[in-house]
Formats: sequence, structure tokens, C-alpha cells
Amino acid sequence: MEVNEEKRIKFMENAGKRVNKVMHDIQILEPMARSSVYDFTKGDVEEMFLAMQESLNTAKAEFEKKFEEKTKAERRAFSFGTNTTPVVENNVTPNVVQAQNDTVVQNIETAEETVAANANVGDITDIEL
Repeated sequence: MEVNEEKRIKFMENAGKRVNKVMHDIQILEPMARSSVYDFTKGDVEEMFLAMQESLNTAKAEFEKKFEEKTKAERRAFSFGTNTTPVVENNVTPNVVQAQNDTVVQNIETAEETVAANANVGDITDIEL
């Protein structure tokens, strides 16, 4: 992903100012915790910090969307009539998936043969000695 340097400089200036303002506003909460002028419960503190954390999480998620959308846009998809490289999911190539599928089918066939052979043995009843 290529970054426009002009826009990045503008972002850094504005984001820097805004983050410093948020940090300042958080820092001015600290003296309230030490002051005898205020009284609060543990629940009050939890509620206050939960609200701030939720706001931080929401803002961060908005920034991360930019990167998620780029990742999705870069994925290739299959289309008939075009020669495309297959999408690799979970670091497994299509050839490996086919080999795994072949092994599973072979194991199922072997298991079916074993069950059939055991069923024939089970058909024999009432053996006299």
C-alpha cells in the first residue's frame, strides 16, 4: 500500500494534536482520585473507564477498517475463462488439499471393506463342535 506523504504529514499533525488533547483530558482526571473533594465507588470508576475504553476500541476499529478493506480487495477470485492463480487459504495449496481429500477417500474405502469383511464373519452362527 502506497502512502501519500502530503496526506500523511497532515494526518500526523492533526492526530498528534488530538491525541495530546485526549491524553491531557485523561491526565486531569488523576487528581480527582486523590482529592478529598470527591467521593466515588469502585463501580463509578469501572463505569467511567469502561466508557473510555469502548470509545477507544470504536475509534481504533475505524482506523483498522482501512487495512481490512485493502486486504479483501487484494484477494483474487476464480472466474471461468481466465487463467488465475488459485487463492491459498490457511497456507495450504490446492494440490495439498486434493492430496488430503484423496487420502480421506482411500481411508473411507478401506474402512468400508473392513466393515464388509467383518459383517460376513458375523453372519456365521451356531457353530457346532
